[in-house]
Amino acid sequence: MPYDHRNFSWDQVSGLFGVPYRDPRVQQLFTRVGLDPDALLGEVRVGIYSMPPHDKQPSPTTEIDLSPSFRVRMRFKHARLILGAQQGVAPDESVVAAITYLLESKVPGERFEGALPYGIAATDDPAAIERRAGAAPTEREWDPQSDSGYSAWKERNPILHVLLSVPERRPLRVNVFLAPNPASPV
Repeated sequence: MPYDHRNFSWDQVSGLFGVPYRDPRVQQLFTRVGLDPDALLGEVRVGIYSMPPHDKQPSPTTEIDLSPSFRVRMRFKHARLILGAQQGVAPDESVVAAITYLLESKVPGERFEGALPYGIAATDDPAAIERRAGAAPTEREWDPQSDSGYSAWKERNPILHVLLSVPERRPLRVNVFLAPNPASPV
């Protein structure tokens, strides 16, 4: 079954960052393509939430992984953990916090094919990505001896992070995520 990746294009999700998971606009992102978001939502156990005694507590990070079909993953975090949550959202309410576009495959249809942030294309080289982003990255790792590297624009919120194939000089993943709240305890 072919999946229309445009349903999760940047222009469809960019306005949802910081919006509560239960907001009808977020729910419709999934239901309009026949998906039940509650059935797909799973806890993400990272950091202290993967270690005792915290591993018995509900995780403040959840994810909907649509990588097999739509080639995207969306993460939701408690509003207190990120900068950019919608005004009036309760600190422990889950909000849209990140999206990852998967571009690993060279085969069209096996990588995300919708619109990416800043007009980035799956075939862009690092210089083209930088031009599209409109500025040099604030952080970059590029070792010619490595299989992958990255460029990140951390002065923005949401933050743009592009994982790159060094040998192929193209993006493998485009991650966009709200900055962590430095004032929030874990």
